[in-house]
Amino acid sequence: MKRYGLLLVLLFNFSLFSQSLLFNRGESEHSIVIPSHPSDIEQHAAQEMQRLLIAISGAELPILREGEQTVEKGIYIGNTEYAAQTIKNQDQIRDDGFIKYCDRENLILYGTYKKAALYAVYDFLEEQLGTRLYTPDALDVVQQGFYVLPQLNQLKNPSFKYREVLYYYPNHSDFYLDWHRLHNREDLYKEWGMFVHTFQYLIPVEQYFETHPEWFSEIHGRRIKDGQLCLSNLELLEQLCKNLQVMMDEKPDALYWSVSNNDNMNNCTCSQCRRLDSLYGAPSGTLLYFINQVAARFPDKIISTLAYQYTRKPPYRLIQPSDNVNIMFCSIECGRERGIELNPREQSFVSDMTGWKNLTDNIFLWDYVVQFRNMMNPFPNLHVLQPNLEWFSRSGVKMMFEQGTGPNNKTSWMELRTYLIAKLMWNVHSSPEEIMNEFIEGYYERAYPPIYSYFKKNTQAVIDGDQRLDIYGYPIDGVNTYLTPELIKEYDSLFVQAYQLAHRQDVKERIRYLELSHDFAKIELSMSEVSEELSLFHFENGVKKVKPEMIDLINRFVADCEKMGIKNLEENGYTPEQWRENVFHFIEKSSVNNLAVGKKIKLKTKFSDAYNRGGAEALIDGVFGILNYHQNWLGFLGQDFEAVVDLEEITPIEQISIDFYFYPLSWIFVPEEVTFYVSKNGRRWEKIFSETYQNPEVLAKAHIQKFVKTDLAKEARYIKIKAKAIKKNPEWHRGFGEPCWIFTDEIVIQ
Repeated sequence: MKRYGLLLVLLFNFSLFSQSLLFNRGESEHSIVIPSHPSDIEQHAAQEMQRLLIAISGAELPILREGEQTVEKGIYIGNTEYAAQTIKNQDQIRDDGFIKYCDRENLILYGTYKKAALYAVYDFLEEQLGTRLYTPDALDVVQQGFYVLPQLNQLKNPSFKYREVLYYYPNHSDFYLDWHRLHNREDLYKEWGMFVHTFQYLIPVEQYFETHPEWFSEIHGRRIKDGQLCLSNLELLEQLCKNLQVMMDEKPDALYWSVSNNDNMNNCTCSQCRRLDSLYGAPSGTLLYFINQVAARFPDKIISTLAYQYTRKPPYRLIQPSDNVNIMFCSIECGRERGIELNPREQSFVSDMTGWKNLTDNIFLWDYVVQFRNMMNPFPNLHVLQPNLEWFSRSGVKMMFEQGTGPNNKTSWMELRTYLIAKLMWNVHSSPEEIMNEFIEGYYERAYPPIYSYFKKNTQAVIDGDQRLDIYGYPIDGVNTYLTPELIKEYDSLFVQAYQLAHRQDVKERIRYLELSHDFAKIELSMSEVSEELSLFHFENGVKKVKPEMIDLINRFVADCEKMGIKNLEENGYTPEQWRENVFHFIEKSSVNNLAVGKKIKLKTKFSDAYNRGGAEALIDGVFGILNYHQNWLGFLGQDFEAVVDLEEITPIEQISIDFYFYPLSWIFVPEEVTFYVSKNGRRWEKIFSETYQNPEVLAKAHIQKFVKTDLAKEARYIKIKAKAIKKNPEWHRGFGEPCWIFTDEIVIQ
């Protein structure tokens, strides 16, 4: 047996050394060879290969320029003469694709377009040498004593020629960006002179509206500022092209120029624009009528425009995009509970995708992959990323833009989501399950089993529940699917297990970052008092009190957000500290002894059935609204508000208050005046309070406005509250002239 074992060792060593070793015991016979006149990328690629091979093997390979000296064994990087003579299928490379070739003596990592040579180096380090980059701070290098060069001939082309994830890591780490073969804002602005929603910059309203109102959208017979342009106006076309030419002269190397609708639904409804809409079958036809004329003025540029919201539906007759027109097609309306192509709720989007595909092969797809209104809420959309990207690729999309939370914001599940999207955008046929397993096992290490289970349970609940998963949703939307009280308990247990298994502090911090989204959901659900456990309150001797452990959880969440660089909880700017202030405000008003609870109330104005949260009684049920007007808020459309509370007997009163919601993006405004009255008999009223309010001219900043009168020292049975609404959206608003809302949640009498 000993002789047989020795023979096996000798045979193994003979076999090993009959092949070419890239390195062995910290030494290497290979050199890294770059072209005689290398590009900056080729030099950087060689340096990266050298740096990471040292980390893997301890061997420092010299970097030589081709022709400097005789090389017996080499790693040839980039557009070397040796590669050109050896590789026979260069013509099959597409975009920034590359070839890895090895004859077990020499290794060729070949690519010539942009960063292709660097991509080839990183791909070899990852696939052949087992190196992984999970996040910019989590490089996993597998140290090895020796490595035998394999027989290789691999061509790798990307599924999309442009691949951007608008997320934190690709915009804060060039290493992460390049390792995962992504593009970022810096790459984009090298080729794009302007990027989306550009009507407002090409024809600034502050510069042209006073002298040329006819260039802007006509809505309800009136030209408005916060809208689109009048695309049938030929004078407007001339001025826009002049302004565009000036911008092009300032940035002559830019190829793509966006001439595209603003971010609103106010397309022009003048008679001529409506005639064009009818002629082409959709407002997108009127847009193309205009854009094609712009593109004809600039034949050496690509003019990009938006198929977005009211222009998403393609025209179905008489017009198509010119050859130098790019269509930026957007999926903002789509749910993420299923892949779009097979989702019965999204067949209109599928039809529109097919329509644009039949009109052009120049499509830039703008997709959305996070929950923008609650960025730290768990958002279990991982299962739809691969089917969506595969379908987009199959539909002829060449340029892919996945909108995360922007270059400077962080979000729930960010590490895994960014990693998964990056892998899939390069190869849409990759297995998402394999990528996820690889990431979770490598990033969370020994805590892999419970963390894997956490992700899978969230995802499976979304699949089984088959309810819409909205990019503008809230935690409460998942209370019957992935955030049920039962699942919350299971998640709690999984995080306990994960911490027990984690063996290093950095792994525990990774778990904590993931757990932050779980804590956020728990706190938000507890404000809706989903269950006895998921509530901010409990009762002691019949008295409602806040749970101390929930206060601790809120404070810990905010402290850890600050520690981990989480600056905003929603896309328009809502800091963890602001969120805490709102939560504590909710706790404060929910803890008071409200004399109105359980009494009688009459509404003089009719609430909307669309936002009926229990009718008039919802205003005296002791349940308060949070910063989500879908939850516990009663809505009134285009009218004033008047309510009378009957306390059933004359009662001492010290304070009266009421809150109203403000969110103009959803056409919700605070009343311009609120007045309180008291009465002992319901006939003779004493006015005790009146306050006016000036709604700020901001669209996307939600807040809760409180009206309160303290130190009343009054006795009354009846309390009347009147609120004078603005009723229609103001002139500065993009919905000018349309009925607008007021929302209120609770009348508090103390």
